[in-house]
Amino acid sequence: MLTVKLYPDSNIVLNDDLKRDLEEIKKLQVSDDITLHIADKVFLSWDSDPKLKPLCFDFLSDKLIYRISHGGKHKENVARAVTSGLSHPVVFDATAGMGRDSFILQCAGCSVYMFERNPVIWLLLRDALTRAASSPFFKDLPNGLPSLLPCGEACRYQGDIVPDVIYYDPMFPDRKKSALVKKEMRIFKALIGADEDIESTLLALIRMAKHKVILKRPQTAAPISFQDVKPIGSVEGGACRFDIYMH
Repeated sequence: MLTVKLYPDSNIVLNDDLKRDLEEIKKLQVSDDITLHIADKVFLSWDSDPKLKPLCFDFLSDKLIYRISHGGKHKENVARAVTSGLSHPVVFDATAGMGRDSFILQCAGCSVYMFERNPVIWLLLRDALTRAASSPFFKDLPNGLPSLLPCGEACRYQGDIVPDVIYYDPMFPDRKKSALVKKEMRIFKALIGADEDIESTLLALIRMAKHKVILKRPQTAAPISFQDVKPIGSVEGGACRFDIYMH
């Protein structure tokens, strides 16, 4: 069950759009008891495991700011895969999730548009972006912040923006190690579940992208190949890799 808890001292303005979003969120079916908190920040708590720290997206974390300050398109594997052969590409992040890769790509010179189809995750992203926009650190970045488009699927986008590259990071299979699985990915799995439409989504994104699609996969997973669709190569990334599919 998903519960929404509103705090009277919240800094978040409950306009008509947000009220409508919250009513839709209350209808979501999730696999465990989770509470969405609307306070000075938007965050999630796992009700069945109170020892688990709440999940709040934070683009001002020391770890992310360090990566942005010391990374770049030549050091970050995702940026190498996305920007290779292109200068300042327009990028759709088809599954924005926690938004970290979008920030890495934006700071590597891309113009990133974020898509998220789960309304809870989308709301957390919007809150984190709002807080980041008021930060002096991000105000000084020459390329600015990524843009979050309305909640929905990238493959259904019908606007005027034409992406050079689409970055696609579907839900990974369960992993047995790391604190990420215990916290962030456990809540993601409960909210979203496994992506069952990877092949059809990948095919639609390949048709949409002007140049290429980058598909993030676990390092040990087999490449996704079907019909005439297969990767032309990949960029290695430690525990994961980035498979490249040309338009």
